[in-house]
Amino acid sequence: MVKYQVEDIYKIMKTGLLDILKESINEGGVKKDLYTNLKLSKRNEFYEQFEEIDAYAKRQYDAKMEYEREVEKIEDGNSVFGKKLRHYFTYLQRIGGMEELKNAMETQPHSTGNLPAYKGAIGGLKLVGFNKEYYKPTRMDIKDKIYVLLVNYFHNGGDSRNFMEGPLNIIPAKEWDIDTDYAEDVIEYGTSFGTAYGDNEERIKELVLANPYHFEQDRETYDHDYVGDYKNKEIKSIKSKDLKLVRQAFEQ
Repeated sequence: MVKYQVEDIYKIMKTGLLDILKESINEGGVKKDLYTNLKLSKRNEFYEQFEEIDAYAKRQYDAKMEYEREVEKIEDGNSVFGKKLRHYFTYLQRIGGMEELKNAMETQPHSTGNLPAYKGAIGGLKLVGFNKEYYKPTRMDIKDKIYVLLVNYFHNGGDSRNFMEGPLNIIPAKEWDIDTDYAEDVIEYGTSFGTAYGDNEERIKELVLANPYHFEQDRETYDHDYVGDYKNKEIKSIKSKDLKLVRQAFEQ
């Protein structure tokens, strides 16, 4: 039988927790500073970190189980929230334009605000008693809510089914956090300050306008424009997270 010293147990526990946290960071579930603090902690500090991680893990587990119970109620037809979803999906059918809206949210997300279908989808939330405000526990804003609703609308038949009949199958939507490095040309507007020598004013003007940086001693910029396309583009980081259709996010 192998006997472990206290120091060995500490190292085993710490290594195991670091592996778990690293995987959770990659899935967007853990803040990096929690991982960093644990990695740098000494033995006496480790157990304090462990308590924090244990509490975090319990919250994550409880939230997961609550979500699964809510989904089961919706799919079994035993949920008021599920009935509201059916009415909301029927409303989306009536106003139309949902395929165009979903495509716009996936390809040009910043342009969706001007689409009639987007405004209509938001307006329908209030009609069925859904809340459009930011939901802090899962960090869902109004666009997140509309997108996860659209994903489930199409997953359950979209424009071609009767939502007041038959089962619903609830799935999470995917959101991606992306960091992209790039180069871009910029036009700056400003004033250059300097001095020049000579006895001919017109010649001084010509020389300064031809090569102002030869005379510049100081400058002040007051505006700029970005011009042209991004160049030298490179994805530096991409992480996904699930957008879950949770009842609490839509409650008034």
